[in-house]
Amino acid sequence: MTTHHVSLYHPKTNQPESTLLKQELVTYQQTSSGLKITKLERSFSNADHLDNYTSAPLVLNTPPEPEGLLWGSLPKDES
Repeated sequence: MTTHHVSLYHPKTNQPESTLLKQELVTYQQTSSGLKITKLERSFSNADHLDNYTSAPLVLNTPPEPEGLLWGSLPKDES
């Protein structure tokens, strides 16, 4: 049977086994433009821990058509 953990380990309130090196919690949230991915990592060393939090958007909408000199092409003639 697999043990299910409902929260991150913590050296004072919810101690991990001595063999635990790292724990990650990843969340995928749907937004109007795609996904928002957040990650909480907790690394363990001796009797201490280090937390790292990252959040990044993953845009799924179609990007605009490349146009103009910044995209390496001449602008369309509008006459």
